[in-house]
Amino acid sequence: MRNEMLFAGKANPFGGLSNEQELALECRNSEFRIHWTTNDWCEYVTKVFFGGADTSNWKWKSNEADTKTLQKTYFNSLLGGWGLKHEDKTAVAGWMLSEMLSELPKYLSPKKESK
Repeated sequence: MRNEMLFAGKANPFGGLSNEQELALECRNSEFRIHWTTNDWCEYVTKVFFGGADTSNWKWKSNEADTKTLQKTYFNSLLGGWGLKHEDKTAVAGWMLSEMLSELPKYLSPKKESK
């Protein structure tokens, strides 16, 4: 899979990514799509999708604040879009997380409420 594609599109203002269809096609034969219901990254994505998450316990591959912000924006835009079937969205988001984080979080921290 071509990882350079992951964060190359544009985040759409109302959710989704400009290149999400291409990303779904790119990972169609990967472990993220074929085994999306049992892939650990994809299982974590499903928990984030349905319950939100506090990302403060995430261990990032990058130490650059701008890179983290960009990747989080793309991840959230992908999850908020309506252009992909759920299993494709989960597969692409699992692939994204595997490239964003140095390790899979051991648990899902509940999303903190804004005050």
